[in-house]
Amino acid sequence: MTRDARHRDTARAREPQRRGLMATVFAIVTGVFGAMVMALALSVVLEWLGIAIGWWGPSHALELLSVERGYIEAIEQYPLTPLGPVAVSDWVTEYLDDGLSWLGLTAHTGLYVLAAINAVKLVVLRAVLSLFALPGFLLIALAAFFEGLVARDIRRYTGGHESSYIFHKAKRWVIPSVVLTVTLYLMVPFSLPPAVVFAPTMLLAGVMVYVATSRFKKFV
Repeated sequence: MTRDARHRDTARAREPQRRGLMATVFAIVTGVFGAMVMALALSVVLEWLGIAIGWWGPSHALELLSVERGYIEAIEQYPLTPLGPVAVSDWVTEYLDDGLSWLGLTAHTGLYVLAAINAVKLVVLRAVLSLFALPGFLLIALAAFFEGLVARDIRRYTGGHESSYIFHKAKRWVIPSVVLTVTLYLMVPFSLPPAVVFAPTMLLAGVMVYVATSRFKKFV
């Protein structure tokens, strides 16, 4: 075997194998589920820690629930999907109450258990809010995608510079930025308006989609 052939074989062996569609979907679903479980656990721990240290009272999570419920009702007035946010949150909360009752976890089982139940409900309610924020991410991503295609065509016909490094770096951070924002939003021990949380991330994701699309190679 010649030196060039050995070099090509070594380079081919070092190339990372691309995952298939099912593997990618499974990885995304697993990552979202893991983020949800981590947010639930950390939210309960923070709630207990705050009560033990005296940062807030036992009804802290219940008060946050009331505030987040107001955000759900505000989204109901400007729907982005055919589903009603209030109806979905009520349906999820009902099933959650049934599951907690089946496990024997009720409001009469203790102070810290009640705080944990309210913390779990708070995370679930914020998850519903995050779900209804996803169409906003999709709209921003689509707009940025088409704007990036226009910029790519301009670069293609004017002989502009292309950078695969920028393309891969920007593409790699689109989904993690959204997942990280949702995870942090689920577990913060205070109330934040959804617009304050998601608007900057939507803008950042849109910029990265635009950069990735505009820097895609000129000839496919």
